[in-house]
Amino acid sequence: MALDYYRLLGIPTDADLPRIRTAYRSLAKRFHPDTNHGSEAAAELFRQVNNAYRILADPARRARYDEELARRLQTKVTSASDKPTANLDPAQKFSRFLNSLLEAIFAPDEVPVAPTPVRPVVTRPNKAPSFNFFYHRALEKEKPQYRRGSDGVFRKEPRKKSPV
Repeated sequence: MALDYYRLLGIPTDADLPRIRTAYRSLAKRFHPDTNHGSEAAAELFRQVNNAYRILADPARRARYDEELARRLQTKVTSASDKPTANLDPAQKFSRFLNSLLEAIFAPDEVPVAPTPVRPVVTRPNKAPSFNFFYHRALEKEKPQYRRGSDGVFRKEPRKKSPV
């Protein structure tokens, strides 16, 4: 299932542009890869927040996204209110299951977005990573700082207080 960008940014569906911008900036500052020392989970969350802001800040893209979101919610409601499957024969049950499985696999995840121009990648020759990079990478592998929730949103792990 595709992410709900409103839920990701923590804003209502009728939020205006200043509120969207404020939520984006606070999350971008919190999950920016430079402030999280190369955490891959934070980088992925930063990409998701950027994509959400890019879609919700543009009125045309937001309108298309809202239509897609409404259609997804409508299909979820209608599929939940379908006829009970107790009366169906096994072939019909299997056909329904197979159709729902194929729809889940091959349904488009996101609203199509116009491609952004690609910037050329500038590489620095023979620049070895510093010790801090490997140290923080080892710490991240030991215990990741962020975990993906059931709704697809990355959240910071709560710190356990040490007994005094």
